[in-house]
Amino acid sequence: MKVVYQPQLLNEEKLVVNQISNACGISFDTARLLFCRGVDTEEKVKRFLNPGKKWFNNPTLMSGVIDAVERISLARLKKETVLIYGDYDADGICATSLTYFCLKEFGIDALTLIPERVDGYGLNVELIEKTFPNQKIDLIITVDCGISDKDKVEILKNNGIDVIVTDHHIPPEILPDCITINPKISGQSYPFDKLCGAGVAYKLCSALIGENADKFLDFVALATVADSMDLVEENRDIVFEGLKVFNGKKIKLPFSYLLPAFKKINSQTLAYSIAPKVNAGGRMGDAKCALDLFLSTNAKNAYECAVKLINYNIERQTECENIYANAKELIVKNNLDDYEVIVVASKDWKIGLTGIVASKLVEDYNKPVIVFAYQKDCFKGSARSLDNLDIFDVINSAKHLTVDFGGHSGAAGVSVKEENINAFREEISKYVSSNNLICKLEKEIFVDVLLDGELSMQFANEIELMEPFGVANKKPLFAVKEKSIISKPLKENSPHYAFNTKAVQMLDFNGEKNVYNLSLPTEKTLVFESNISVFNGKTSLKGYLKKIITDYNCFNDLKYHAFYQQLLAITGQDFNNEKVNFIRYKDVEIKPGVGTLYVLSNADNFDKFDLCGIEKYYLIDDSQNCTNKLIFAPQFIPKGYKNVVYLDKPLAFLQTSANVFCTDLNVDELLKNVSVDRDEMAKCYSVLLSSFEIEDFNDIVSFCEKNNIQNIEQMIFAFVVFNELGFFAVKNGILYRLPAPKNALTNSTLYCKISNIKG
Repeated sequence: MKVVYQPQLLNEEKLVVNQISNACGISFDTARLLFCRGVDTEEKVKRFLNPGKKWFNNPTLMSGVIDAVERISLARLKKETVLIYGDYDADGICATSLTYFCLKEFGIDALTLIPERVDGYGLNVELIEKTFPNQKIDLIITVDCGISDKDKVEILKNNGIDVIVTDHHIPPEILPDCITINPKISGQSYPFDKLCGAGVAYKLCSALIGENADKFLDFVALATVADSMDLVEENRDIVFEGLKVFNGKKIKLPFSYLLPAFKKINSQTLAYSIAPKVNAGGRMGDAKCALDLFLSTNAKNAYECAVKLINYNIERQTECENIYANAKELIVKNNLDDYEVIVVASKDWKIGLTGIVASKLVEDYNKPVIVFAYQKDCFKGSARSLDNLDIFDVINSAKHLTVDFGGHSGAAGVSVKEENINAFREEISKYVSSNNLICKLEKEIFVDVLLDGELSMQFANEIELMEPFGVANKKPLFAVKEKSIISKPLKENSPHYAFNTKAVQMLDFNGEKNVYNLSLPTEKTLVFESNISVFNGKTSLKGYLKKIITDYNCFNDLKYHAFYQQLLAITGQDFNNEKVNFIRYKDVEIKPGVGTLYVLSNADNFDKFDLCGIEKYYLIDDSQNCTNKLIFAPQFIPKGYKNVVYLDKPLAFLQTSANVFCTDLNVDELLKNVSVDRDEMAKCYSVLLSSFEIEDFNDIVSFCEKNNIQNIEQMIFAFVVFNELGFFAVKNGILYRLPAPKNALTNSTLYCKISNIKG
């Protein structure tokens, strides 16, 4: 992973930033941060740091709003039956709910209908007739859907039903022949086109009942965050005001059952605590449950609906993991990652979960992904992309192979007949490559500020003014460079760890996995968020660790650590060497791509290969993607790779289902200083025995270096053997002697394997 920092300011830009700092009463650092995000004038900064209703745009500037108000007013006058038709995701459910409550205040007791995913997206005439078989409906108001349903609107009109479409998705060339409200329709005066479906519905409602609609801004805020809308301009104002409703004197009954005991609700609470539960209903085939919760005024009913949604979310997580694992198997088996856009399909998957799985696969492969599940007579897919590739445009290039599609640049839905799936995959991948839209394979993390010293409380406080955070206004990331760090649990048996840096005290949640990597004597970049907390009246500033990026310009500093890792990897490994394809190292071509893992065991062989253009790692885990990369002395081979190429022969081959290749470079010299002689092992035991219960036993390599032990390889070997035999253990940086019974050296797998290698 590559760290990308904000570019250095030019002299004239520094002058502008300084002027903004002075005029707005903020630090130069905060002004610079905003400047780099495009908030680059005094007026923009004041607008940004003071969000609220005063910046709301006049809803009547949006085309169709005035006509819609007149038609709804007529419906009230004539006591007509009005149906609100929504969508099954959080945006559609929130939009339906707020429209229902606002119409009620206006004097209309409307019907509501949320389709399930099996009913398909958008207007479904058959579903309406089936749900209300004996009811004459005079007016249908769509929310978060309808813009692409001109044919269905015509059917409804022919049945004597008027339609008002409110939507925010990209409009087709031909709009429905009815009152249509959508900020993305060209030629209108409305100045902001990034509203979510609930945001558009709110603008209609505010034109209808004025400020009375504002009490429902919590629904709009939730929908805006849940639908991943850019939190800029009016969306920022809406979420800011909606959070004020959430944090008011009394939270609405439906939301209270979906929340743990939060002291304050922010945009992250909406994104990670409420939205997944609301969406879970629609994903698991019961979107009506979420609507029932939001419309409920009965505590018992609301509680029962909330419990259902919470359980749906747990069930959804389990099913997502199963689909994700199955999808990765299909991708590897069928070489689907060779395409510029990964398209994977199965008839066994639940349609409501494909979007989540697609997002995870994008992280793994750093490519756009479309995951298809089967419904009725065709495959329905969810597409997810990277920031620099418009997936809607890509799908549009093969629209002749689709049944229908819609969405945004980063996410879209598409339906394709089974017989066209392969042709669709070929067509869109060809479009991406022929138009030079291929994404960069090396993953990047963007850091706002690289700190040389302490992070100030003033700067951290000013960052809090940038709330609410979300898409297009992410919480700023800081970075600090450190070398060897000792990380320890916050308290005994805690899974969370803490350590000090020159910038701030860092918290590492579930941080045991990072302890060894942090201790390594190489320069590493720690990427983190700032967080201010108040406990018992005391304010403290902490950093929340997000990423550790280690700089491996030269692996020689880590040769003993690499040797240690290889010995750990040998224990318990039983790979069939007959599966290894041996090749000449001079024939190895190392190149970027997806699906091949290169492994290096001896740092002395590093310079024998041209490693330009691929990422280099020391440690790796399953959370990293399957792009081609080099790993130095790994403990295991992560899943998802098709090929593993050992650039030099390791002490032991690691278990994997991938194709394994190994060059003719031998690394037996790694064992030249290791003896399996019992007397040598006894000497090492005595050294460790005299040192048990010492504190700050970070790792065996550091221990050897601190105690001037000459034959470090021998001590490392003995230490791993004795650990395997149960003589010693390390816990929280302390070496303990265990009360183990006598145990023969030959009971150690490592000792026996090295003895065999040594002959």
